[in-house]
Formats: sequence, structure tokens, C-alpha cells
Amino acid sequence: MVPDTPPTGLNRPLALVTGCSSGIGLRTVPALVRRGFHVVATMRDAERRARPGELTGEHVTVLPLDIRSAESVRGCVGTVLDMAGRIDVLVNNAGIAPPNFAEEAPLSQWREVFETNVFGHVSVTNAVLPSMRAAGRGRVVMVSSLSGRVPTPLLGVYCASKFAIEGYAETLRLELRSTGVRVALVEPGAFRTGIWDSPMLAADFPQSSDYARDFARLRAFYTDYIAHHLGNPDRVAKAVARVATGRTSRLRHPVGADAWTQIALRAVLPWAAYERVARALVGLGG
Repeated sequence: MVPDTPPTGLNRPLALVTGCSSGIGLRTVPALVRRGFHVVATMRDAERRARPGELTGEHVTVLPLDIRSAESVRGCVGTVLDMAGRIDVLVNNAGIAPPNFAEEAPLSQWREVFETNVFGHVSVTNAVLPSMRAAGRGRVVMVSSLSGRVPTPLLGVYCASKFAIEGYAETLRLELRSTGVRVALVEPGAFRTGIWDSPMLAADFPQSSDYARDFARLRAFYTDYIAHHLGNPDRVAKAVARVATGRTSRLRHPVGADAWTQIALRAVLPWAAYERVARALVGLGG
């Protein structure tokens, strides 16, 4: 269904962004508007949008979208195409990152994370691509993560989903090369978003677990890192908006000193050396 009040500003290029209720998605909307886009900001519950004054203005349209639901995806993308006739840029941003050890995470958690972080992005992308290919142009921006390039203890499920997105984006870029549609990855390091607000880091971990000692060390590391070292997510939003303009042809766009440093270390160090460094960085010893 087309919104009751059709938005103005559709002489601008149109960007559809997922996961805009908070974090990077919320901040990406005004960054894209400043770059000259009309932005369709989506979230699961559009009635519970951000704080008053956010996601407003003549160049922003808010629509409900649950990327885990095929019906919701079809409805949202159909509404945008009925409204504007095109989608110039898709920003796949929605994601979740429940912490857990890879062995101890139940399969239900693996399925939940992959449903949102992988299958949801594939679903939205597949719904948008036919119109982009028909137009002979378009840009798909995947908000991945440093954790899609290097392993992160206690975030194994999230890492696996982001590694999957990296492979998906690479393949999609190769397959779409001749169509005029471009694919790019934005790979943020650690930034201050709700993804770090996990009750697990504050809860008592079962002392009967074989991972209890490692969890205590990791919790100490992450608690300190969250308190003192997380970056401003506006940097990521600006990077996404810059990539969305299509002025760069690179596939990958790391954001943050930690992302650049760890990706470089992973590229140049033999695995045995990198493993020692990576464990030491998070307090697990060499």
C-alpha cells in the first residue's frame, strides 16, 4: 500500500535502508539525505520509530519492514516501487549479534542470527534487484563488519553470519558486473551502537561451563572496551552514505582504526602468529 501522503523530494535518487530504528541505520538516514538522497527508512515496527524529531523531513519516508518475512519484504519493496518507480540504492544494514561461545550457542540462536543477518539481506536484495537490472543501474551496500574479516571470540555466531555476507557480496558483485548494478561492503570496527547492550555481559555465567574462566576474561575485556574505546557511529553512517553515491569503485570499505589494523594483521601474519596476537588482544593469552 502506498503511504497516505506521498513524499516529496522524489526527484532525488532513492535509497532504501533496513534496520533504521537505532544505531548505524538511524544515523545513516540523515547522512544520505545530506548526500542528496530521498531515504526510505525501514524497521520492523514503524510505529515505534526513533525519538521525536528523528527520521522526519520531506526527504524521509518511514515504512515497516521485517526482513525475516517474505511477505513483508514483498510488500515494502512493492510500496516503494509504486511510490517512486525505482530504487537507486539498497543499504542492507539490519543485524543482531547475541554473544555466546560457538559451541554453547544453541542451534535456535544460530538460526535466528542467520535469518536476520544473512537470509533477510538476501531476501531484500532479491526483491530489489529486478528493478535495478531493468534500469541498468543501482547500488547495493552491505553493512558487514570487521567480524566478517577476522574472528571475534564470544561472537562466533555473528562472525559466521558476517563471513557469509562477505562471500555473498563478492559473488553478487561478480555476477552483476555486466548489469550496471554495483555491490559494495562497509566493514565497521567497534562503534557505539545497541549491538553491545547485551545482558549476557552483565549476567552470571554458569561456573559449571568449561568456558567460565575464558568468559570472565572476555567480559573484563569487552566491558573495558565498551566503556573507553567504542567509536562514534556517525563515522560509519558517513562512510555508508559516501559509498552509496557510487563515487568509489572499491568492493571493501573498512571503517575505524581497529578495522584497518586487524584486517592488515590478518592479511600479513601467518595464522599461528595471528592466533597468538588475536587471543592476547582480548585477554585470553597467547
